[in-house]
Amino acid sequence: MKIVALTAQSAEVHLGTRIGKVGTSGQRWWWQHRDGEKSSPVAESRGEAALALAHYHRSFKARPAPVPARRLRLG
Repeated sequence: MKIVALTAQSAEVHLGTRIGKVGTSGQRWWWQHRDGEKSSPVAESRGEAALALAHYHRSFKARPAPVPARRLRLG
């Protein structure tokens, strides 16, 4: 996981690609997934909010690994 600070109050979160952002407007931090889903202020730090976003992404948004194609043997 990579956290890229944008301002003192916001950052992007990357897991290979950008999965969303985290931000604060007070004491607590929230996360917003790239699809628009947003949490309430749930974390005490930027890092905790980023971990919560990564957990959300892995649990609900990550695509399953592709199934390898099989070759059929004829004859």
